[in-house]
Amino acid sequence: MSNIVIKKGIKNNLVVTLSERSRLINPYFLMIITSKFDNSITQVSVLNSAVSNPRYNILEIEEKTSPVNLNSEVELVTGEHDYRVYESVDQTLDVNQTTNRILQRGLIIVKI
Repeated sequence: MSNIVIKKGIKNNLVVTLSERSRLINPYFLMIITSKFDNSITQVSVLNSAVSNPRYNILEIEEKTSPVNLNSEVELVTGEHDYRVYESVDQTLDVNQTTNRILQRGLIIVKI
């Protein structure tokens, strides 16, 4: 489990360990975020910025209104959320199109 903080209205860099658990070469990552407030679910395809480091990944997520979830953008309510990260061969927002392997899970705290 890993804890992450996302600030509203800006681009956030999240440091996670996904590549060392992945079984794919150059995978795409799908993050499923579930609000603890209202159980709403957000799917987002996240961009990996640290392709040269095998030990960790830096994922970019922009929190904004009117997001495009395939472009690593989300709109989240302030508070606590659970998350799971999956790997896939192609970019997707559908967990059924991933390998169904959870590479990481944890808690996201969204702050103003």
